[in-house]
Amino acid sequence: MTRLTALLLLTLACIGSGAGASGTVDWTAVHSLTVRGIDQLYNMDIDGALATFERVTAMAPDDPRGHFFRSMVYFWRYNLQRDEASHERFFALADTVIDVCEQVLDNDETNASAHFFLGGIYGYRGMAYQTAGSLLKAVYDGRKGYKNMEEASRLDPGLHDAQMGLGLFRYLVAKTPRSFSWVFRILGFNGDIEGGLASLRLAAEQGIYARTEATFFLSQFLFNEHRYDEAFHFMEELTRKYPDNTLFLLTEANWFRRLQRFDEALQVSRRAVEINKRVNLKYGEEFAYSTLAAVQYAMNDFQGARDNFAAYMNSVASRDLVTNWILYRYGVAKEILGDRAGAVELYRMARPVDDKEKAFEATWFKNCRDRAERSMAPAEQGIIRGNNELALKHYEAAQQLFEEAVQKAGSDPDQLAEALYGVQQSQDARGLNRESAATGNRIVQLSPVRENWIIPHALLKLGLTEKKLGAYEEARRAFEAVDNYDDYEHQSSVETQAENELDSLKNMK
Repeated sequence: MTRLTALLLLTLACIGSGAGASGTVDWTAVHSLTVRGIDQLYNMDIDGALATFERVTAMAPDDPRGHFFRSMVYFWRYNLQRDEASHERFFALADTVIDVCEQVLDNDETNASAHFFLGGIYGYRGMAYQTAGSLLKAVYDGRKGYKNMEEASRLDPGLHDAQMGLGLFRYLVAKTPRSFSWVFRILGFNGDIEGGLASLRLAAEQGIYARTEATFFLSQFLFNEHRYDEAFHFMEELTRKYPDNTLFLLTEANWFRRLQRFDEALQVSRRAVEINKRVNLKYGEEFAYSTLAAVQYAMNDFQGARDNFAAYMNSVASRDLVTNWILYRYGVAKEILGDRAGAVELYRMARPVDDKEKAFEATWFKNCRDRAERSMAPAEQGIIRGNNELALKHYEAAQQLFEEAVQKAGSDPDQLAEALYGVQQSQDARGLNRESAATGNRIVQLSPVRENWIIPHALLKLGLTEKKLGAYEEARRAFEAVDNYDDYEHQSSVETQAENELDSLKNMK
């Protein structure tokens, strides 16, 4: 008998022992149907999965499995569609899962599987509360979920599915923003990034019911930790097993985009859109269009970006879900194509952001507000195109666009400074260090008003270039000058880099 078979039989026995009034149950059939339903769910056959889990519930009404996975269908429906009916249905079914688990535990408090499903439903309910903005409720349910998962693992160390919940909680607590981490400290919880990843890996490699879910979370967390090869390994495992799951494909496409691998991002995004059309899938459709549009924008295909942003806006469940980041890019695409009025309408939809943990959204609100107040100048169009080419690592093309923007900027200090900063970056990327230093010195003589971030950023770049040239005194002056500027974007990061570079120059002459 293999270890997996033995583990499966043990799991079934634990769950079956709590059947109570359900009488004689074919537990092998219950297990097989549950696995089939999970596969249907992750292959985006939502209706088929729901029907399968309803069969499981009918076969074993006193067992948590059918109830738990029925609730998962609505959990994913809500996360993909954001429709309130699915949200309410999930919470109603979650209450049923809790009742069934507690009835099993009333008869046998050592039932590891009942603790596992009870911990799981509290964990997912906590995530649903977090999505809805109820953070204290999320923490409260997360704590109960963690305690039950701990108990399940203690009672049955071979129940590797429980490691998913434990790993998820440990990792997310470690990543909790400082403004909220005090809540977990009061409750006695400490995060553990590596411990969380290890638990998720165990569930992903040896779990039964939670294997796919654990693999999905593990891949995302590995990507967040810049362990890209491992992240893609696990994600590709999922896309091979579930080829019609466009959520997995689009997660991968977004990774490619963030790593500036735009050709691969475009290919995967288009594949996801075609799958959605072929299977007439509406779940996550807006995510497919927004991903494809973002990739096309990055590749300077503004017409394609405009059309797919429009498709996204037409399919999104609520305009409240549209980020300032998307509104800015959609507006820019329209304005570059000559639709200033349509662009302004989008810019004005941006919402102010007070949350310090959402600094990028606050930046895009500022950019939208600025764009709404004045038309885009020809130099600014060139700067946008140049920045995209820079991200694509087309350094010569980028430098040419930035140099053309310098000519078009005239005497406008903001446009001129931003265009020259693009030239400086392009020259640096091409290894033209003396030219880059000369451009940096030209930038720091300017006094931009709107784009006050440019000078300290240019000084940091100038200092790094002078250091490469062996001009240590000039580098030191550039790094020290960074401290003369205040209240600009990414200030903390720039100042920290400048301070670190000054430390490295102490013994250099």
